[in-house]
Amino acid sequence: MSQSSEKPDAKASVGDERWDRRECYNPPMFLSSLLLVTSIALAQSADASDRLRRVAQEALDAARLRLWDNAIAKYREELSIEPHNLSAQMGLAEAYREVHNYQEAKRVLERATAEHPKSEEPLATLGDLDIELQTYSAAVEHLRRAVALNPADEWAQIRLAVAYRSKGDSSAALEELNKVLVHNRQSALAYYERAQIYSDRNENDAAQRDAEKAALGSNPGLLLLAKILLRPRSGDTSADAAKRCEEAVLALEPLWLQDTNDSEALFLISRANQCAGHDADAQKALAEFEVASKNDRATKENQTAAKHLVQQANEAAMKNDFQGALDLLQQALEKDSTYGAAYSQLAKLYYSAGRIDEASEAIGKALERDPYQPDFLYVEGKILERQRKLDEALAAFERATLVNPRESDAFFEMGAIYQQRNDRAHAMEAYRKAVALSPDDPDYRKALAALK
Repeated sequence: MSQSSEKPDAKASVGDERWDRRECYNPPMFLSSLLLVTSIALAQSADASDRLRRVAQEALDAARLRLWDNAIAKYREELSIEPHNLSAQMGLAEAYREVHNYQEAKRVLERATAEHPKSEEPLATLGDLDIELQTYSAAVEHLRRAVALNPADEWAQIRLAVAYRSKGDSSAALEELNKVLVHNRQSALAYYERAQIYSDRNENDAAQRDAEKAALGSNPGLLLLAKILLRPRSGDTSADAAKRCEEAVLALEPLWLQDTNDSEALFLISRANQCAGHDADAQKALAEFEVASKNDRATKENQTAAKHLVQQANEAAMKNDFQGALDLLQQALEKDSTYGAAYSQLAKLYYSAGRIDEASEAIGKALERDPYQPDFLYVEGKILERQRKLDEALAAFERATLVNPRESDAFFEMGAIYQQRNDRAHAMEAYRKAVALSPDDPDYRKALAALK
């Protein structure tokens, strides 16, 4: 072989050298970089987990204390960290129900149902909400699906029975309750619901047996048992009837010892004692019933009258009849001093007249009666804004949007406050939310366009 043929190829040499440089990293430097990236990722993950646990605990604490606006804020923060967290979704839905925002509660539950198709919990709670809203066909559908997913969910099955009964299908309701009692012979709630169905059907012996099992420690159960015991039955002897009357007196005795003002309970106590021949006790209970019944009627009449007077006051205010509106609101409060809407309307009236201290006092009374009513919170925010208490005003508007995320007026006012503070980013965000919720409002669109 010639010497020239032994020389390495120049291109190959250059190529090999380049290959070597590409492959032969400095191992310590490479591993250090990899470990650094890994440690940063692990630290971020640990921080996120710690934050999630902290926020979840704060949400639970707020819910336990019934601070529903704080609970809503924390559950929403929890969902911003972990968007599909079922526990947070259920907590948020419950918080919305507590502030009577059923639309948002339903929206959250429907989303949870779609995201967790194998969980019965959101379906069962959605069905329970349907019962509260008296949409019984929807309740049956949701609760049937929940029970199909988890036949051992006793609460969902009993609520399904309630939905069937409310819809008028007592046979289907009985079938569900019988299934519950096969697995749990101690379910007082199932016995109570079944006793009501038997009572509706005039199957008095069966109703009494179930009511006796439901009555232990339960005022509604005691009332139901007493009603059933006092009901006449075919084939009764006078001794049978007298015995049941005494049993009804004994069943109702705990309620009378509680010094109850429940007109229904007092009426039954009077009937039971009269039936048992205890005339003095019957007369005493009857007198108490008449007082309680009269108070109940007066309360309902006053509440209705107060509502109409507030409506009339609003109409008078729209006509700029300040004194007429004020007189009507004072009449409303004389009828029902607990009616928060009357105080809120009074606050609006004082606000429009420039009597800000009186407006502040009135809205404070409204919020004492319903601290999570978004309209009351909005009015509070406007009053605080007029008083130049911008931090407190902003907090009031934020609370309004927490309990009702569709409160466009509150978002607009928040935008105005942020704009006064030259906080353009937050002002823009608030205005955008206001426009998204009420796209046809010219003031919202004008404010957003001007800021842009």
